[in-house]
Amino acid sequence: MHLDEFPLFRTDVIDALREPLENGDITVARGEETVTLPARTMVVLASNPCPCGNNVTTTGHLCTCRPSEIRDYNRRVRGPIVDRIDITRALQPPAPGDGDAHERRDTSETIRVRVAEARMRQIARFRGEEWRLNAQAPSAALRERWPLTPQAEETLVGAVVSGRLTRRGSVRVHRMAWTVADLAGVVTPGTDEVMTALALRSGDPLRHDVLEAVTAR
Repeated sequence: MHLDEFPLFRTDVIDALREPLENGDITVARGEETVTLPARTMVVLASNPCPCGNNVTTTGHLCTCRPSEIRDYNRRVRGPIVDRIDITRALQPPAPGDGDAHERRDTSETIRVRVAEARMRQIARFRGEEWRLNAQAPSAALRERWPLTPQAEETLVGAVVSGRLTRRGSVRVHRMAWTVADLAGVVTPGTDEVMTALALRSGDPLRHDVLEAVTAR
């Protein structure tokens, strides 16, 4: 599900996404009756850097927004929603003359095979459980039965202590580190996988040395 111009959605609609993003279901109450419906899906939230969309130096256009408008626009997606977003990436428009100059690392077929293999590893790991994928695994089960390496756990705890991550965010990074490991065929997520998951979540540039080490295994 792709929600474009997400900051322009009504505030109550944005806040209503907390439950499905967290639990994969949604409870609807009408009078004395309630019903819980499945709502687990991949959600892609897109936004511009500002209301006019030109607050990017490479566009060649001048931003017409006042600083207060940009601040209010970005504040509409508040902390509780941001905390439930696993991957954040900032995209830059291509520079004039770039065209198709960016060489693709892998073909779609190569990526499809890698993803299918990663999903099979998760299904095998969680055989006999109520869930099948890393994204569905409860935090307590991850800590007790599928922990990170000691060094990786230290890195994750350090991110929480420093304020870079909330407790909820650390669980989501733990899950994502397992997915990074599954994509690379690594038995247990280590520091490289956690660092990759942290960079994906925060929107920081991915370190090429770490990314190469993970994907080359």
